[in-house]
Amino acid sequence: MDRRQPTEQRLTPKQEAVRDLEHARSLLGTHIHLASEEWAPRALVRRSMQNHLWAWAAGAGVAGLFLLRALLPARRGKFGRDNFDASAKKGGLIALILTPVLAMARQAALKYGTHLLQTQLRNHISRPEGTRPRA
Repeated sequence: MDRRQPTEQRLTPKQEAVRDLEHARSLLGTHIHLASEEWAPRALVRRSMQNHLWAWAAGAGVAGLFLLRALLPARRGKFGRDNFDASAKKGGLIALILTPVLAMARQAALKYGTHLLQTQLRNHISRPEGTRPRA
């Protein structure tokens, strides 16, 4: 009785690499599916509401108050006052003075923000592959 063991077929390095690549692709597909379930917006909100119920309740209360203030008109005072005209003139003067200042401040903030963002993106892109932080 001649019992021969079946000889294993030796794979070439290229065939081994292709086999390993197919195995890695199947694992990657599984991980992508799990990650998409884990990071779905509905799952994130559900977990956040379970973990931080009081914060969500407080936020809903504040948002409700803001919505109520926005939808309901403000009450008028019982008595008409004579000093409404004077304060309106002062507010108009202050607004007249501050409008160009605020416009310049907005432009400066926008310029600084775009410069900072460009610098961060340039630094992130120019890093070698091994030095990037893993998420």
